[in-house]
Amino acid sequence: MQELVHNWLTEKMKVSGVLACGIRSPDRKTFTRSHSPQFPQVALENACRCLSDTFQIINSNRFPVELVRWVYEKYYFYGFIRLDGHCFGLLTRRNAAPAITHEELEQIVTEFHALET
Repeated sequence: MQELVHNWLTEKMKVSGVLACGIRSPDRKTFTRSHSPQFPQVALENACRCLSDTFQIINSNRFPVELVRWVYEKYYFYGFIRLDGHCFGLLTRRNAAPAITHEELEQIVTEFHALET
C-alpha cells in the first residue's frame, strides 16, 4: 500500500501548478511530496494533520463536507476526505502560471477516491 500511495503522490507532482501534496490515513500515517524546499516534509505533515483535525471537527458538528479550500495570497490549499477517513491535501499556485485547471483538479479527486489504501 505504501508504495502505491508514494507512486500516486509522485505522479500528481507532475501536474502543472501542483506544488505539494500529502495523504493522511486514519491510523495517522502521513505521506507527502513537494517540489520545493519552501514546503518541507514536516510542514506538509503538520498541514495534513490539521486538515484531518478540521474534517473531524466539521463532521462532529454534522456538516456533510468532503472538500475544503484555504485561500492564501499566492496559493490554494485544498483538502479532501473519503468515507474511510483518508485525507488528501493539495497545495497549488493561485494566480501564477502554470496553474492547475478545474478538470485536472477533478481528475485528481476522482483518482484519490479510487485509490486503494
